[in-house]
Amino acid sequence: MRYIDLHSHTNHSDGTSTVTNSLTCAQSLSLSVFSVSDHNTVSAYREIAEKRHLFSGRILPAVELSAVFEKQCIEILGYGIDVSVMERLIKENYATEEYIRHKELDICIGKLRGCGAVLDDKYLLLADKKDKSLFEETGGFRAGLLRELKKHPENARLFGGEDVLMNMDRHIFHRKWISDPESPIFCDRSSLVPSAQKVAEMIKSAGGLCFLAHPFAYSKAIIEDLESLSRHLDGLECFYGTFTREQIRFLSDFCDEHRLYKSGGSDFHGLDMRPKNIMGYSAGERIEYDLCAPWLDKMMLI
Repeated sequence: MRYIDLHSHTNHSDGTSTVTNSLTCAQSLSLSVFSVSDHNTVSAYREIAEKRHLFSGRILPAVELSAVFEKQCIEILGYGIDVSVMERLIKENYATEEYIRHKELDICIGKLRGCGAVLDDKYLLLADKKDKSLFEETGGFRAGLLRELKKHPENARLFGGEDVLMNMDRHIFHRKWISDPESPIFCDRSSLVPSAQKVAEMIKSAGGLCFLAHPFAYSKAIIEDLESLSRHLDGLECFYGTFTREQIRFLSDFCDEHRLYKSGGSDFHGLDMRPKNIMGYSAGERIEYDLCAPWLDKMMLI
């Protein structure tokens, strides 16, 4: 049996895993095909070329690009891309990561304060100065912002109760609160990234295929609008690190019904960052090559 992992991150974007560690982990799992799909960058592939000997399987060049669909920020995976072409397209269509992070922080703080959230003056001063410490911790500025909100019990009313706020992790805060258009504290960051249609065009221009990353990680509106969104896509990431078997079945059936390809990956960032996203696994099981063979067999691997 051959196994794959087509969704992982390194410290070239928001992961804590080095390229060396990622390739070594992939080798230890005897993966047949492995992808590094960093956010809005392909810079890891220069380092991968230098350390290619660490992994004996095949590598599928990939990227995970931020996009907006119906005001909601989503991610689209591009597979089988020409890395040099994609590097140029990213420079042409995205602001720098630093600029985007700074603007996102401004948008989030502005929305929260407009809703009456209480934040420490010291924190607001650091945010105004865009202090590096706010962006360097694991989880980025969102982790720190959530921690600041938890310091003040009165902020619980924004989340429907103290238990909800105090037990919330940064992933739920990001996906289900500040990124969900139905949320009372939705932070509209759609002006910062290209549309889903534009991102799909970029991936096609780089010779790749487009897959929606982790469809169930977004608000329910994305699942409800999946048919409309899928018109820009070649497939869906059906097999994902933390999906349930029921979610996998739903997405697989959707792909069969709409003649879309299926992909799979763990979304590994490093065990210290996302311990539940274990390289090579989806819903606790290895991801089989044959699940993606209809399109993967056609890809140019390195």
